[in-house]
Amino acid sequence: MYSLPSQAMRPLSLSPCLTRSSYLRFRILSSLSLPPIFHNSQTRLSFSKNYTRPHLFIRNCTSITAKPSSEFNRNRTQDAPDEKLRALRELFSRPGVNIDAYIIPSQDAHQSEFIAECYMRRAYISGFTGSAGTAVVTKDKAALWTDGRYFLQAEKQLSSSWILMRSGNHGVPTTFEWLNDVLAPGGRVGIDPFLFSSDAAEELKEAIAKKNHELVYLYDLNLVDVIWKESRPKPPNKPIRVHALKYAGLDVASKLSSLRSDLVDAGSSAIVISMLDEIAWLLNLRGSDVPHSPVMYAYLIVEMDRAKLFVDDSKVTPDVMDHLKNAGVELRPYNSILSEIKSLAAQGAQLWLDPSSVNAAIMNTYEIAIEKYLTSNNNKKSKTKMHTDTTGQSGGPAGVFRTSPIAFSKAVKNSAELEGMLNSHLRDAAALAQFWVWLEEEIHNGAKLTEVDVADKLLEFRSKQSGFLDTSFDTISGISTSEILITYLLAYLFPFEPDLCRFFALCTIERSYLGLLIHFFCNMEVSLW
Repeated sequence: MYSLPSQAMRPLSLSPCLTRSSYLRFRILSSLSLPPIFHNSQTRLSFSKNYTRPHLFIRNCTSITAKPSSEFNRNRTQDAPDEKLRALRELFSRPGVNIDAYIIPSQDAHQSEFIAECYMRRAYISGFTGSAGTAVVTKDKAALWTDGRYFLQAEKQLSSSWILMRSGNHGVPTTFEWLNDVLAPGGRVGIDPFLFSSDAAEELKEAIAKKNHELVYLYDLNLVDVIWKESRPKPPNKPIRVHALKYAGLDVASKLSSLRSDLVDAGSSAIVISMLDEIAWLLNLRGSDVPHSPVMYAYLIVEMDRAKLFVDDSKVTPDVMDHLKNAGVELRPYNSILSEIKSLAAQGAQLWLDPSSVNAAIMNTYEIAIEKYLTSNNNKKSKTKMHTDTTGQSGGPAGVFRTSPIAFSKAVKNSAELEGMLNSHLRDAAALAQFWVWLEEEIHNGAKLTEVDVADKLLEFRSKQSGFLDTSFDTISGISTSEILITYLLAYLFPFEPDLCRFFALCTIERSYLGLLIHFFCNMEVSLW
């Protein structure tokens, strides 16, 4: 028995006749002589107990070079001029703007990974609809960065006016490096500060300063919104709901009391919370503003004797209003968050702000306002007073800049939350069991099923379970080459357990165990000869 050497973990290619001295000889299944996984174009899995296990020869392919996928799109006709880019660039010279480049990220003002349709600005301006990416537009160039999941999709969706930057590939510059290369020294790079965390904005500012570029915060308008106009989707306005105490396990008053103890320990008088999941957890509220995520767009400021929720009050039902009043939480308009920050700073409030999540608009507004407060009071001692984070680094004047304590509090589940998690997994397991039975019967009866048919049926079984509200994401159904190989490998290792092999193969429909299986087979000991 031998363990796979590290070299065998590199990309592999298969060859029917290779010398033993040059290549690893690995005894697994050959797709040429095994019963096929698919029969008659149906997704029926078949495993035979009586078959010959031939040899496959595997060699390392570090010497092989692959053409970039863009090589196959050389014949694409030149697109018409991009009117959105033209309109966006016209705004660069508007009074009060005066920039040379504009960065459009994927995030919303709360640094959410998944966002409401009305905030999908990067998708609108570029046409690329993948969930991850950053667009940068200068006066004569436009580039989009995305990761390997979306290279092919981006190539199809981007017009010829755009340069696709394949993040992670050798030689591909970062957004900072590209801007420093294409802009003349002393350029002005504009951003919407609501769409960048304070940390991200500071990193960008420092990186482009190497070429004497200036980072410009455009508070009053988002340039993409200006050209989007009336075609822009309306903000979500579905009602907020109360998360029952039997599921939350702890009432809002108790959570706020614990949070205020953290404020006292940190020497802070208030905290600004912008992460949507933290607000939902702390207030025992749930929303539907983001697809597949039970959150609502809001900010929350918790002081020592009061709390203020900044949210669209049209989403607040009478039940939610009573719930908030009982917890001592007041309502404020969603867009009034900056004015409240200025008001607190004018009172000398020492705000707890998490620079990794609080957007640059809030952070910068607070720092400017607190400087005005210190200057107007002519208090040199207060002006030099600082609070530091847990690493001992200076956080800035009169502010506590460190990780939000709510992230740690909600990570420790109480008994009610643990029970809810367990029960939800049991209900989902029951739905999956029903689904597998249905799928086996359909395949046995010769049904022709598409991936959409299968995904819809799985959703149907799940939706029949008690307490079902939504899925955490749309089902990703399909089978890849790696999954086919894993299925064959299972059949090889367990030739007399076809039911077990079929079970794991069906699990790949949900990708539930794929990562676990890959980890298992890459670390187990197998016979090489």
